[in-house]
Amino acid sequence: MNPLLLLKVHRGAAAVLAVLALSATLLVGALPRTFERSYDEALHGVLTGTAATLKDLTITAPAGFVGQLSTEQEFAAGDRHFREVLPPALAAVLDRGPGSHDHYGAKTTGTPVAGRLGPGQRPYQYVDLAWLSGMDRRIRYVAGSPPGPPRSTSARLPGSPDVQDLTLFEVALPEQASKMMGIPIGTTLVLGNSSPSLAKVTGLYAPLDRRDPYWDHNHDTIVVTARRVPGSDAEEHHITAFTSRESLTALNEARSLDYRWVLGVDGAAVTARNAPDVIQGLTDYLRALVTDTDGPVRYNAQVGVAPYRLNTALSDVLKGFLDRLTTAQTLLILILGGLITVAVGVLALAVQLLAERMRAALALARARGASLGRIVLAGTGVVAIALVPAVLAGYGLAFLVPGPVTPIVHIGPLLITLVALAFAAARLATSHRKPLHDRRDDVVARRPSPRRVALEALVVVLALAGAYLLRTRGLTTQTLRQGADPFLMFVPAALTLAAALITLRCYPYPLRLVVWAAARARAAVPFVGLTLAARAQAVTALPVLILLPALTVSVYGATVSGALDSTQRVAAWQATGAAARVESAAELPADLVERVRAVPGVRTLVPADKGNAQIGLGGKTATVIAMDLDAYRRILSGTPLSAPPPPAGPSAPAIPALVSPDLSTLTTFELGWHVRMKVTKAGIIRGGLPGVSFATSNLIVVPYDASKRAGFRTYANMLLIDGDGIDGAKLRAAVGDRPDVLVWTFDESLRKVTGTPLTGTIMTGFRVVTMALAGYALLTVIIALIIGAADRARALSYLRTLGLSERQAASLTVLEISPLILLTAVAGLLLGLALPSALGSAIDLRAYAGDLAVSDTGFGLTAPILLAAGLAAVSVLGAFLHAGFGARRSLGSVLRVGE
Repeated sequence: MNPLLLLKVHRGAAAVLAVLALSATLLVGALPRTFERSYDEALHGVLTGTAATLKDLTITAPAGFVGQLSTEQEFAAGDRHFREVLPPALAAVLDRGPGSHDHYGAKTTGTPVAGRLGPGQRPYQYVDLAWLSGMDRRIRYVAGSPPGPPRSTSARLPGSPDVQDLTLFEVALPEQASKMMGIPIGTTLVLGNSSPSLAKVTGLYAPLDRRDPYWDHNHDTIVVTARRVPGSDAEEHHITAFTSRESLTALNEARSLDYRWVLGVDGAAVTARNAPDVIQGLTDYLRALVTDTDGPVRYNAQVGVAPYRLNTALSDVLKGFLDRLTTAQTLLILILGGLITVAVGVLALAVQLLAERMRAALALARARGASLGRIVLAGTGVVAIALVPAVLAGYGLAFLVPGPVTPIVHIGPLLITLVALAFAAARLATSHRKPLHDRRDDVVARRPSPRRVALEALVVVLALAGAYLLRTRGLTTQTLRQGADPFLMFVPAALTLAAALITLRCYPYPLRLVVWAAARARAAVPFVGLTLAARAQAVTALPVLILLPALTVSVYGATVSGALDSTQRVAAWQATGAAARVESAAELPADLVERVRAVPGVRTLVPADKGNAQIGLGGKTATVIAMDLDAYRRILSGTPLSAPPPPAGPSAPAIPALVSPDLSTLTTFELGWHVRMKVTKAGIIRGGLPGVSFATSNLIVVPYDASKRAGFRTYANMLLIDGDGIDGAKLRAAVGDRPDVLVWTFDESLRKVTGTPLTGTIMTGFRVVTMALAGYALLTVIIALIIGAADRARALSYLRTLGLSERQAASLTVLEISPLILLTAVAGLLLGLALPSALGSAIDLRAYAGDLAVSDTGFGLTAPILLAAGLAAVSVLGAFLHAGFGARRSLGSVLRVGE
C-alpha cells in the first residue's frame, strides 16, 4: 500500500488535518510567547514606576565604625568589590549602560547650622556635606564657581574665642536652597555645635535633568526639606551641600558620616522568569555582606559582622508582582489549556475523519491478507505526511511572534505530533484488528469495559478532590521558587473533563424519553432523527469531549471578564464618589467653586465639609462629614454607589446625625469642630460613604448646614460633581495652580484601575481565546457531520426511496446533531458558571479590580447565556446548512448510494 496514493485520493481530509495541525501548533507556540511578553512588559512597567531608591541596591557603611576613605580610588575599589561578590542572578540585572546612574560617595546627616560669620543669622537650619561621584556632570552652575579643596583657617567663632584652627569647606548649594534659606554666595556657615567646622558657599547649581534616577538617591541635594518643629509653629530646613573630592581627607567620624555605593538595577533585564532568582540572589547577597571581611572599609573581623547595610525594596516589589502574576498565570493557563485541549481534540477529530475516509481501502487490503502492522503503518504514514509539514510550518511561524521562547514552544509541537500519530495508530489498530470485522455502532451499542468505567470514575473523583483542595488550601505553595501547585493548576481542566465524561454517559437517557414521546406521534422524522442521535454514542464521544471544554472555558471567560469589568467600575466610582470630585484640606474659595461650576460637562455641584472633630471633652476624635444627603443621593442615581437618607430630627437644640456602628451607644453629645455643637444620634450609617470617606468607624454624618445651625457658617472643602464628559485637565485648569487642591474624575479613576499591570493581558486573553474556541466549536460540529456523512447518506438514500423529501432529510440531520449540541451547551454553560464558585478564593482578582473582591459584585448571567446560546445556534445552523446541501440529490443518485 502506498501512503502517497492514499494521501492523493483523500487529499481533502488530509488538507483539513494539515490546516488544523498548523493552527494548533501556531497557538501552542505563539500564545505562550505573547503571554510571556505581556508578563515582562507588566513587570517593566512596575519597575519603571518604582523609585530608584526602592529598586536599586544601596550599600552603606557608617564612618564611625570603619577607617576613613580619603580618595576616590578607594571608593572605586569598593565599587568593584561589591560587584565581584554579587550572585550571578543579581549581577545579570544591574545597569551597565552609558546612562547608568551608579555612583558612590560620602554624606553627613543631621548637621545643624550653629551660626554664621557675619550677619543674616537664622535658626532651625541644617546643612550637610556630601561628595558624590558623577554629580559634577549632572549639574550646571547658575552662579559662582565649583567648590575647591578644604583648608585650615584661623577665623574665630563668635562667642567661642577658644576654638581655633577650624577646617573650612568650600561648598555649592542648589539655587532653591539659597533663596529659601537665605544663604547667598559668600556666606560662611558654622556647622555643628561640637567639633564645629566652617562651610563657605562658592556657587549655586541646578540639576540638568531632574528626572534622572540619580536624583532619587540624592533628592536632599537639590530640594530643601521642611519639617515642623515639635511643639512649635516654626519649621526646620534641611539641605545637603556639594563639596569637592579633596574634602574626603577632612570628612571623618567627627560628623554623622556614611559612605555609600549605589548599584543601579536595569528594570528591562528583570523578567517574570528570572524574578524568583533575583529575589534569591538578594537574600544571598545580604548574607554575604554581613560576613564580608574583604570590603573597602577596615573593621575588627573578630566581631564577625560587617558594618554594611543593604538598602533596597526590590525583593518586596518583585514578590508583590509575582503574587499578582500567579493569579494572571493561573487564569491564562486555564484558558490557554482549554484552547489547546480543544485544538488537539479537533485535530484528533480530523485524524478520525481521515481514518474513516481510508477505512474502505484499508479494510480491503486487510481482507486480502495485509498484516495489522502494515495497515497501521500505512494509515499512520498518511497522517504523518499530512501532519508533520504542517506542524513544522506552524512551529516556524510561531517564531515570527515577538516574545521570549519558553520550553512549551519547543515541546508543544512535538507533543501535538506524537498525540495525533498515537491516536491515528490506535484508531486504525482498533478498527482493523480483525479482517472484515465491520459493525454498526449506531445499531448495536457497545457496553463500556470495567476498566474504562473505573478510569472515568477516577477522573471524576480526582477532579472533585482537587476542587476541594483548591478552595481550602489555595493555589500557591509555601515556597516562592515552586510557585503554584501543578496539580491544583490542572483542577479546572480536570473538572471540565469530568463534566464531559458525565455528560457523555448521561447523554442517551434524556434522549430516550424524548424518543419515547416522539414514537407516539404520527410524524416519522422526529422519531428517526432522535433515535439516530440516541444510538450514536460512540460517534459523539469525541465531539462532546471537545465541545464541552470549549463552551466551559468560553463561558468562564465571559463570566470573569464581565465580573471584572463591573467590579473595576464599582472601584472607580468608590474612589471618586461622583462623576468628579474636588477636595482640599482648607476651605474652597467661592470664586473657585464658580469656576468649577462653569467647566463644560458639569451639571450639578454638591458641596460638603469633611474634617476631624473632638467628641465631648475627652480625647476621642471622629471623622465628620457635613453634606446634603438628599442632593448626593440624586447625583448617585444610576451609579453603583448609594447613600443613606438624611438624618431626621429636630433642627434645634440638637443637630441630627448618622453615626457609625462603633458610636451607636452615643445618644446626644457635643462635637468640637468649627464651633462646638450639640449632636443627637438619628440613625446608623454602615459601610461608610465610599468616594467621600473610606472611614467605616468613628464616622459622623451631619446636615450640610450643621455649622450654620450652631452659630458659625457653612464651610466647604469638597465638591461632588455630577455631569457628562468632564475633562480632568479642564477641571484642574479651573482650580488653578493650587497643589493643595486634589481633583479626581471617574474616567481617570477607571483608567487607573484598568491600567493595573496584567489586567489588559487577562482581558485580551479572554477575548481572543473565546473567539478561537467559538471557531473550533463550529469546526467540531462540521467535522463530526462529515465523519458520519457516509452512513447518513446511506440511511437517507433508503428513506428517500420511501418518499422522504429534501426538507425532511435536512430536518432529520438537524435532529440527529442538535441534541448533542444543546445538551453539551447546557452542560458547558452550567460548568462555566460554576467554575468561579468551584475555584473559590484560589483565583483572587482583587489586584485587578481596585482591591475589591470580584465575587462581591456578583457574576452576570446575560453574557454567558448569550454566548452559549450563540455557539449552539451557530453550530445548529452549520448542521442545517450541511444537511440542506447534502440532501439535494437526484433520485438516481440516491438509488446508487452505497450500492
